Amino acid sequence: MPCATPPAYRYARTHLNAGFTLLELLAVMTVVLVVIGLAVVRLDDSGLRATRANAERLSLALEAARDDAIYSGKPVAFSSDGVGYQFWRSDDKQRKWLALTDETQLVARKLQSDVQILQQLVNNKPRPLGERLVFSAEGLSEPFSLLLQGGKARVLIKTDALGRIAIENLPEDADAR
Repeated sequence: MPCATPPAYRYARTHLNAGFTLLELLAVMTVVLVVIGLAVVRLDDSGLRATRANAERLSLALEAARDDAIYSGKPVAFSSDGVGYQFWRSDDKQRKWLALTDETQLVARKLQSDVQILQQLVNNKPRPLGERLVFSAEGLSEPFSLLLQGGKARVLIKTDALGRIAIENLPEDADAR
């Protein structure tokens, strides 16, 4: 004849197996902490992603301006007030610069996410913002660089005499030269 288990013992045994072990709790806490750590690192880039994205967008526009000057046979210029930028084409008849308004890539734009152009250098000499940087129709131009900052992040766009463009991240305390 089978022996029946008393109901109190059956309840106590299933109740004890219902919880988590210390090892399981530690494993879950470790995973949660790793995920939180990755999220904090990803969110705290001090503006580097936004500054880099603006620099890449601007460098593509500068390359398009260089190419447009070569293909059209007319100089194209770039200027910035620090918070935005504009492209210009030389008009030989009127002997002045005309703002480009109908070019898809070369229209006036504002920099995004509180990114600013802090400094422009031409031949490693500071030049005031607003001064035009010219891409000649022959494909040659004076080497220049633009220093962008967003938050604590600083990014330098550099061009050489042939119009080749490079982007580099700078440490917070580095000089743009």
